[in-house]
Parts: sequence; structure tokens; C-alpha cells
Amino acid sequence: MTGHPRPDLRLLALPHSGGRAEGFAGWRALLPAAFPGVAVELCAAQYPGHGDRLAEPPMAEVGRIADEIVADLTGLPPADLVLFGHSFGSAVACEVARCCPGAGVDVVLLVASSAWAPGDPSRPPRDEHLLPDEELWKRLVALGGLDPGIAAETEVRDLLLPALRADIGAHERYLACPDQVSLSCDIHACMGRGDPLVPVRAGHYWSRLTTGNASVDIRAGAHFHAYDDPAALLADLARRVPAHAKGRRTAHE
Repeated sequence: MTGHPRPDLRLLALPHSGGRAEGFAGWRALLPAAFPGVAVELCAAQYPGHGDRLAEPPMAEVGRIADEIVADLTGLPPADLVLFGHSFGSAVACEVARCCPGAGVDVVLLVASSAWAPGDPSRPPRDEHLLPDEELWKRLVALGGLDPGIAAETEVRDLLLPALRADIGAHERYLACPDQVSLSCDIHACMGRGDPLVPVRAGHYWSRLTTGNASVDIRAGAHFHAYDDPAALLADLARRVPAHAKGRRTAHE
């Protein structure tokens, strides 16, 4: 998904476990109202084994996914980068932000939605990627991230579960990694008040990962609150993007 040939900002959306890039397609029409006067390019990552990459084997390590994304970013026209990661996507966003400075990509804001921060000692240990297919599928359906129309289809379940299991395993290993993540970009955590998977208190640990500014917003909704009212979400995020990033084009013209 693209927006402008000479963007001021590039918004890269990173999906949850089993999520697809197409899940953010509706955001493009909302960007002019959320970022008035700012040329914003919308991109969304499609992980291997998902969407139109379904035939590819999924990647089971966050670092490998991030390396692929950063390599793609270096081939795009320069623009300040805003990373939006939902749930598993927040782990990918974190690793992308860690790798970007070495690749010459300027990350100005990382948005972590419905996600534990890596290294948070209050996170209970989880090994959901080891659950039997039936139990794992039931837990995923209960969270609300799957279309109810396909949740009961065994063939669909068998098609999607390998990539879902790979995502969940990669996420769990990344969150438990003892290596300290150190970033310099601003970080904003947005949490769902009714999230049964990630409590709102988990949003505060993200501030320990950066020397930049950090903030937390508690939103109505559950684990997938980010999809409930994307217009309001994007407007809020626009207010958190550093002013110098949004004004780049004006300064150059």
C-alpha cells in the first residue's frame, strides 16, 4: 500500500499473529483527516505464510521477519518512519526499530498496541504455541481476531494454524529474550481496557526500552480495540508524531 511519491511520513503497520496486510487497507482513506497537510505513505507488512504469501513457509523468529522488513524499507524513498504494531506486530516493530538506525532509516515513533514489552518481568510465562491444534484454535477464536464465519471451518483452521503457531512461538521467544532492547525513538503504548490477554498495566514497561519520550493510552475495547475505531486511533497517533517529522516537506520546499 502506498500513498505519496515524496512522503513526509511513512506509516508501517505490522499485523498480529495470523494477521494480514489487508487488515489495514481501510486506514488509507482515513489518513488525510488524521494528518491534515502531511503527506503520509501507508505500508503494511505481509509476513511469509500469510495472505498472498500463504505458500511460503512462515518465519519462526522475530529477527528474521524484521531483517526482511528493514531490507525492504531501505529500497523506498527516504521518509520518517512511524511503526504501528498490534500484539505480535509490536514485537516485530520493536525489532525493526532496533535495526533501523544501522540501515539509515529514521524511526520517529513506535506504537505498541495490545502488547507486552520484551523483557517485562511481570509477564507470566506462556507456551501457547505448544498447545494442541484444537485448544490453540479455541483460544484464538475466543480473543475475537478471527471471522466467526470461518472459525468453525476445519479446513480453514488447518490451513491457517501453521503460520499462527509460528507467529505465537516467535512472539513468546522474543518477549522472553534476556537481551535488553534499547531504542531512541518515541514509544506510545495503547491498551484495551477489556483486554483479557494483556492487562493495561503492561503498557508502562515500554518506557524502559527507550531514551525518547514514552506515553500510554487506555482505550475502550478488548484485545483488538485498534480495529474498533481506527479514525480516532489514527488521529490520536498523529498528535504524538514529533512536529519536526510532520514538517519535513514544508522545510524542504
